[in-house]
Amino acid sequence: MSLKWLLITIALMPMLLLIGCKAMPEETTEAEEVVRMNLFSDLYTDKSRYEPSEQVEIYVNLHNRTEETHSGTVTITLNYLNETVVVLDGQDVTLEEGGRDRLTFELDAPDNDFTGYIIESTFVKEGKEIDFYSSALDVSSDWSKFPRYGYLVEYNKKSRTVIEQTLNNLNKYHINGLQFYDWHYKHELPLPLDENGNPLETWKELSNRDVYLDTVQGYIDVAHEHNMMAMNYNLLFGTFENPEQEGVNLDWGLYTDSFATNIDNHDLTGLNWQTDKILLMDPNNTEWQNHIIEQEKIAMEKLNFDGWHVDQLGGRGDRYDYQGNRVDLVQGYVDLLNKAKTETDKKLVFNAVDGYGQERIAKDIPVDFLYEEVWTFNRSHATYSHLKDVIDHGFEWGNMSTILAAYMNYGNRGLFNTHSILLTNATIFASGGAHLELGDSGMLGSEYFPNNDLSMSNELKSRLRKYYDFLVGYQNLLRDNVSEERGKVEFENNEIYASTNGVKNSVWYFSKTKNHYQMLHLINLLGNENDWRDDEKDKKAPEILENEKINYYIEGDIKNVMLASPDQNEALPIDLEFEVHTDEDGNQFVSLTLPKLEYWDMIIFEK
Repeated sequence: MSLKWLLITIALMPMLLLIGCKAMPEETTEAEEVVRMNLFSDLYTDKSRYEPSEQVEIYVNLHNRTEETHSGTVTITLNYLNETVVVLDGQDVTLEEGGRDRLTFELDAPDNDFTGYIIESTFVKEGKEIDFYSSALDVSSDWSKFPRYGYLVEYNKKSRTVIEQTLNNLNKYHINGLQFYDWHYKHELPLPLDENGNPLETWKELSNRDVYLDTVQGYIDVAHEHNMMAMNYNLLFGTFENPEQEGVNLDWGLYTDSFATNIDNHDLTGLNWQTDKILLMDPNNTEWQNHIIEQEKIAMEKLNFDGWHVDQLGGRGDRYDYQGNRVDLVQGYVDLLNKAKTETDKKLVFNAVDGYGQERIAKDIPVDFLYEEVWTFNRSHATYSHLKDVIDHGFEWGNMSTILAAYMNYGNRGLFNTHSILLTNATIFASGGAHLELGDSGMLGSEYFPNNDLSMSNELKSRLRKYYDFLVGYQNLLRDNVSEERGKVEFENNEIYASTNGVKNSVWYFSKTKNHYQMLHLINLLGNENDWRDDEKDKKAPEILENEKINYYIEGDIKNVMLASPDQNEALPIDLEFEVHTDEDGNQFVSLTLPKLEYWDMIIFEK
């Protein structure tokens, strides 16, 4: 692959205190810098995910923002890391000053299942590359291997065009599953039917907002056109007040005392919603299990939902059934959801609120992947390293990727802080997870998804596009059977502190390994605290590091070193020169120069 920077091949000075040079790279020729002419405006695909061999459409949007006409050829290549997999025939184009064009390329997705690729497009003029752009492609026959979860909250009357525009936007971030938040009528009766058993055309949801059947169905249909999964949201064990009218018996309830005098509930008093309380049922009760599973079956079959996104409310303390027996909530979750999977054969995602029950969920419930709503009531949960721990546990307990519902800049208004969003996403993505954050309303800042007190700047939207491209393009090195690997990083500049636990004002590093690749992640916390949520919305741009020399302790025969980052070079890999040495204790390390570290770099060592 052609390199894009003048800084790519850097000659390294011999390190001090070296015992001896163990290996040297082959001599390379410095790559010519591409002076980008700002001709590309967008690059994306028609679907978020593809079956092997499925036809792919790639759209290239061009906009000449220079003061001269450019005639040339637009090319497309599909790359796996630094290997070119597919080369498409170029298309000739002439762009006058201010001119625009849109090109479509087609290819058959490669046969390799569960593989991520980088799409690179170049503009070649008179034999010289004058601009380049990138996107990504996920070839996966099942979304659960590499989930990228979004949400929907608005179901008022919408035209097909508006629905398509909304999901086209989420598709550009490669979102391959949607949580239909609060689409339902009541928890105990999610889909209201008429006397003939057909869904009503409209109803009110919990907070008294209008829901139109055509809108819900339209979103499901268009989601499927993009290979997105449509997951219906519902609480596992909730009802409105007076649930008897929907066939629910309060004898099935969950009680705060052993005398069944006070039914457990989630209080909504003062909100003027459909109910002042959500009453809680005992998930161990077989009659409640039968009721809620039957209602979910009706909803999923009539509306063609792909599965059930199941919610809970976290730890409740000591709770009792109607007969006065202490209830094991997690066991009830396990029993109910295994029964639901057997009877519906639909996909399951279950929210472990602040980790409640997550180990049992991972080991004993057939969920598609793990999902956790992360809270910071426990101070130790407020750090970047806690997010990594949650994701690490997911791989340890169930060998599954974890989606984190981590609500950023909580309790604020205005614009999201770009720096805190990128640092949190760098942490989540580098750890092997993904972030529930993007939806029809923009970005989540609250557990009540319709809340839109915060919005994204155009800069943040653009930066996130590249982060999601990176998440897809390098998914096999980020969360495909990777394992934690020990490694040690030293900066020659002793004013830069390299930390293994993500403390404030440091460069946080950790390593992963897969087959003959070892990945070193560097996350730049210089100048910032280590709280991921950034409630004060005061995160600053980290101090950018350029041309810093590092030593990385690693074993094995190192054949090649690459740098990849969503913050530079259109996320395309950059070959790095390196030297292999041993220290005075006989430990091997690689010395190299880091061209640039803004928020997050991944250095890939090929053995």
